[in-house]
Amino acid sequence: MTASKSFMNDQEKVQKVLDLYCRNPDKPTVQQVAEMMETRWHNVNGVIRTHLTLEERKNEKALRYSRSKMHERNPMKGKNGSLHHNYQGVIQDGHGYLQVKIGSRYILLHRHVMAQALGLEKLPSWLEVHHIDEDPYNNDIDNLALVTSSGHGKLHFKRSRLERLPLWAQWEYGILKLREITPTLPMDS
Repeated sequence: MTASKSFMNDQEKVQKVLDLYCRNPDKPTVQQVAEMMETRWHNVNGVIRTHLTLEERKNEKALRYSRSKMHERNPMKGKNGSLHHNYQGVIQDGHGYLQVKIGSRYILLHRHVMAQALGLEKLPSWLEVHHIDEDPYNNDIDNLALVTSSGHGKLHFKRSRLERLPLWAQWEYGILKLREITPTLPMDS
């Protein structure tokens, strides 16, 4: 759509649009000026394009844009600490583990702790780190064990299989295993 010729030729309306758009300290948008003037935004936009230079239009647009990002409208408002995109500390990964930002990448904290303990920059991908007490937030080196992928799977499979047994069966299993590994002394005949 284009601006109305009758609107563009009315010098009083043109001056009022320019005053509202350029000289108003509230810096209303084109749509807001159109609502104040009770006209369509095409008419207001036509006046602005006709009577302001490209440089003036860019300056006015920049003022309105900067105002649109102030206070509550600022997309970074309240994003501090771990919510900020440049956060360097420890955060949760959404799967129950902690991550730490090293350089420009996040890595799992337990892998980083183990690599540091071994004097490595990064653990090889075929090695995994097992939390001995099964608490993914306990990343103390005494709680971490370095295992292979298959070994890690076996650790978790054995534990999950035992946990599915009823309590009495778990107790019996523990006692039976205890008997198997406890050396017996020869009985006096």
